[in-house]
Parts: sequence; structure tokens; C-alpha cells
Amino acid sequence: MTIDIAGKLFPNITTVIVQLLSTGVMLYFFKKFLWDAVRKYFQARADFIENSLDEAQNTKKEARQFLVMSEEQSKQAAKEYHDIVNQAKEEAAKAKEEIIKEANAQAKQKIEQANQAIEATRKAADEQMKAEIVTVALEVASKVMERNMTTQDNNRLVEQFVDEMVN
Repeated sequence: MTIDIAGKLFPNITTVIVQLLSTGVMLYFFKKFLWDAVRKYFQARADFIENSLDEAQNTKKEARQFLVMSEEQSKQAAKEYHDIVNQAKEEAAKAKEEIIKEANAQAKQKIEQANQAIEATRKAADEQMKAEIVTVALEVASKVMERNMTTQDNNRLVEQFVDEMVN
């Protein structure tokens, strides 16, 4: 049994030519029928990936813009909240001042009414006192006329009159 090592090391030329021709035919058919379809598929895939990246970037930009808008709206809402709170505090202070002014006005009015009542009572007391003085004076005058009086009697009647007026 002899093994032909040289035949095994070097390929058969007809086999190589047939293989090259079959590879060429396959490349020709691949180029003719499949190359455009594969190229279109890879181009579509590249376009899809590129569009996905663009959409992701646009979405990211929109999210950033939305975040900025949300922060601005949040700041605006906080400012409006503080304005409303401050306005409510101012209105409460104004209402408090009005209530105090009204209470003071009512107190002054009641004090004035009390003073008027006191003044009316004082005037009535004065009028009553005048009437009593006139009555007493008439009584004294009638007593003085009934008698002949000396200076001493006169002084005693005046002192008695003053005592009656005080008590």
C-alpha cells in the first residue's frame, strides 16, 4: 500500500478550476439577484437605526424643554402662591384695622352717649337744685318779711339757709 503524499499535498487542478468557476457563477448570481436586495436591506436597516437615534435625540430635547418648562411653571406657581398668601395677609391686616377702627368708633359713640346722658342728668339736677333754691329763697324771703329783723337774725337765717342747701 503506497500512499501518494504528493497527490494529497497538491490539489487537483481540475477540481480547483471547477471550484473557482462554481464560486464565480455563485458570485455572479449573488450579484445579479441578491446584491441589490441585500444592499437595500442593509440601507433600510441603517436608515431605521439612524431614524431611531434621531427620534431619541428629539425626544431627549423635548424632555429637556418640558423639564425647563415644568421648572418655570413650578417657579411661577410658587410665586403666585406666595403672592396669594401675602395678599391674604394684607387683606387680613386691613380687615383687622377696619374692625379696630369700627370698635373704636363704637366705643367713642358709646362714651359720647354716656357723656350726653351724664350731661342731661347734671342739667336736670341743676334745674332741680335751682328750683329748690328758688323755693327755699322764697321761704326765707317770706319769713324775713314776716318779721322785723336785725343783722344778727339776718346772719342766722343765711347760715341756716346754707346748712339746708348743703344737706
